[in-house]
Amino acid sequence: MDLTGLFKKKIVIHCLDYINMPVAVVDEDGRVAELNEALCALLDMGRKDLMGIPLAGIEKISGVGGELGKSLKTLTAQTGRIKLDERIFNVIINPIWHDGGRLFGVVFDDVTKFIELESELVKRNKLLMVINTISTAFIYSDEISSVFGKLIEKIQLVTDLGICWISLKDDGEKFTLKAAAGLSRDLRQKLEEGAFDDFQEMVTSLKEREPFYVLEEEEIKKYPGFSDERIVFLVALPLSIGPDKVGVLALGSRAPVSMGFDLASLIHLIGNHVSLIIEKVRLYENARYLAVTDALTGIFNIRYFYDSLALEVARAKRYGTNFSVTIFDVDDFKAINDTYGHQAGDEVLRRIASAIRKTSRETDIAARYGGEEFVIIQTNTTKAEAFKQAVRVKNAIESEYYIDQKIRISISGGVAAFPEDGSDEKSLLYAADMALYEAKGMGKRQIRLAGGSGKNG
Repeated sequence: MDLTGLFKKKIVIHCLDYINMPVAVVDEDGRVAELNEALCALLDMGRKDLMGIPLAGIEKISGVGGELGKSLKTLTAQTGRIKLDERIFNVIINPIWHDGGRLFGVVFDDVTKFIELESELVKRNKLLMVINTISTAFIYSDEISSVFGKLIEKIQLVTDLGICWISLKDDGEKFTLKAAAGLSRDLRQKLEEGAFDDFQEMVTSLKEREPFYVLEEEEIKKYPGFSDERIVFLVALPLSIGPDKVGVLALGSRAPVSMGFDLASLIHLIGNHVSLIIEKVRLYENARYLAVTDALTGIFNIRYFYDSLALEVARAKRYGTNFSVTIFDVDDFKAINDTYGHQAGDEVLRRIASAIRKTSRETDIAARYGGEEFVIIQTNTTKAEAFKQAVRVKNAIESEYYIDQKIRISISGGVAAFPEDGSDEKSLLYAADMALYEAKGMGKRQIRLAGGSGKNG
């Protein structure tokens, strides 16, 4: 604030009292020549006590001494900042001509609210930066399987903590390590093997009033696996979807870390946002599962089967490998529906699908082909090997009782192999279908091979 216009010769010095901000006028020696009531109130001192004493010598505002000294020496305007109790003031010093001499106006501008607002804006911007940074892990992941690895990268970026891992509970309530950084191979293996499941279970049991669990150097010694890693700081917090605790986020450091309010708030924010991303991942995976799954039986649907068959044909052509396709059909299924009803028929289909899934290899793709038909793509499998597997599936299904233990079920099947029975999807499926029709025509309850080799199950 430029006070030059206020202190010309004909201005009465006591006009300072009309200025709301605390103001002092000092002479060339830095002594108080005049001041207003606002400054007296700020310093809680009387006007008589303040007149004639060095302004910089007043203990409460001694911080003005540096800027005041520069202004006295250079006859130039200076600005500075001091803190008085819980308030912050910008100090503005301007040289003023008065009666041929030089005076200096000193204004104390209270900027406390502006500083608080600025600090709050900086804090909010930082939190938005954290949220945006972590969100990109989900938005820009090419594959959903890479989300957790990218999450770890982003979390380390915003926290500057060298150790991080995310574990989620599986259906059996065991913890599965989804991603980690900064861990030794030994510690990673222990986490994967469940050596710290008790610790992680304890974290997921925390109440809402305990948002996370902090292990500092002395407590870490209780966990040799952590202390062997030279970890001196570890914070773990539960990840939640609604009321359910679904996993753990752990952050640690091999250098001392002070858990202050700002870091605690940051970690709490990260935990909440990671939980939201995990919920999105679960929703995405569920939607993807529903898109490729037969609603009745829970195995893959016909659309996924056709896509997979096209990919398998392309892969086999490129690498010169072979594979087989087996189509199954439940014998006399219409009679089951007519006799026991469609609900009983649906239950039979669900149990047959379950048997097919259990007797198939992890690399195989089992799908509902339509109605009471099922199909399996048997990767890297010859026709003879596929026949043996089809017989195992048939025997597993036919060994069970169905519909309240009242009846047994029989199935027929046809097996075709790539490339000998078909060099594309259409011809391969046609060959397997013809083998199935042959099995039906020869009395059902058997597996036939494409090409009429006549093998029965």
